[in-house]
Amino acid sequence: MPRLVYAEWPRGPGAEELRGLLERSYSLDEYVERVRPIVEDVRRRGYEAAREYSRRFDGVAPEDPRVPRSVMREALESLDTSIVEALEKAVEAVRLYHVSTRPAETGVPGARLRWLPVERVGVYAPGGAHPYPSTVVHTVVPAKAAGCSRVVVASPPCRGQGCRGFPVHPAVLAAAYLAGADMVYALGGAQAVAALAYGAEPVERVDMVVGPGSPYVQAAKLLVSSVVGVDMIAGPTEVAVVADCTADPRQVALDMLAEAEHGPLSLAVLATPCRGLAERVYEILRQEAREGIGDLAVAVTPGLDEALELADAMAPEHLVAYLGDPGPVLERRVSAGVVSLGVPPALLDYAYGPSHVLPTGGSARWMGGLSVYTFLRPVAHVEPGLEERYLEAAITLARLEGFENHARSLEHRLEELRRGGRSLDGQ
Repeated sequence: MPRLVYAEWPRGPGAEELRGLLERSYSLDEYVERVRPIVEDVRRRGYEAAREYSRRFDGVAPEDPRVPRSVMREALESLDTSIVEALEKAVEAVRLYHVSTRPAETGVPGARLRWLPVERVGVYAPGGAHPYPSTVVHTVVPAKAAGCSRVVVASPPCRGQGCRGFPVHPAVLAAAYLAGADMVYALGGAQAVAALAYGAEPVERVDMVVGPGSPYVQAAKLLVSSVVGVDMIAGPTEVAVVADCTADPRQVALDMLAEAEHGPLSLAVLATPCRGLAERVYEILRQEAREGIGDLAVAVTPGLDEALELADAMAPEHLVAYLGDPGPVLERRVSAGVVSLGVPPALLDYAYGPSHVLPTGGSARWMGGLSVYTFLRPVAHVEPGLEERYLEAAITLARLEGFENHARSLEHRLEELRRGGRSLDGQ
């Protein structure tokens, strides 16, 4: 059973146990060592090696893993109307948000900043007991909104009745079609990440690999991060709920149970100055927590400031605020992957706009979630017109740092300009 902690924060009963939950570490070292031979083997032997690992780990090894858009469309047409409509709504919400957040070109005279998309992106969509079409939506749509030329998806081969004869679960293929994916590969695990990173004909090489997955998948992303870009190294799900006495205790408890449902390493914490709310939420959690979910904690704080400080120290993937006045949250520089003001975080997992691929393990202190910015490269463009204004300063600094040829190059340009010679713009 998951741990359920009730704490008087920061120094009362249960506080040390809660502190232990907050300070626990998540290491991929063990997984990296297990995955390293797989990644190296796929790098050397290509799809032949990837196929062998697919047969070993998934029990299925397609001779050709490619699933084109025509098959994705067939999968879409095989699904119940309710599922298709739900996927269409999710794609609509995520696309609307991400298209609207693409940055404009900016700059000053002589220099401007352009945002150029990554050309080729590989998305990893986990498999397992259930399909995860939402992951496809929350990764492919932002990449396409950023302008990426080619976006491909790798997902484990499908087995069982739910496959309906398709090589990858039809819900995943349908989501890929609606989101605009150019190709799907029936390939999962660390071998899929390696194939995307290095190229393993017929699996094409990409410039960036993104998406959630098991610790083995995350370890593989870490290993290939020197040759391709990665979005983040994701760990277990976390949610911090900050609430006052206006909050609905059942909604708070269900939000916590929803995020803890992601797995036994997940963590859901309520921080509140309202003792009545804390006691009621604790009781609901005690009654409804089940085997296989993550740890749960309820912390009673002296005031709202202390509740927010606890959440900020956690720097969670999700920060949920149920407050009569959300001003204290809006005024803070919060550390969180996403901030939900009265919106159940489970809605963001599916269809509310921002991607559900979010930083975990405290990394929200220095990075944000997957967005169009994940797939955009800021490229500075320097143009002629201001050289003379800055050349003498640059010459001085070049000599200060011991770069004589830098200084000579700049002196030559300065002399040309002062003689009335051609500047860089040909004038």
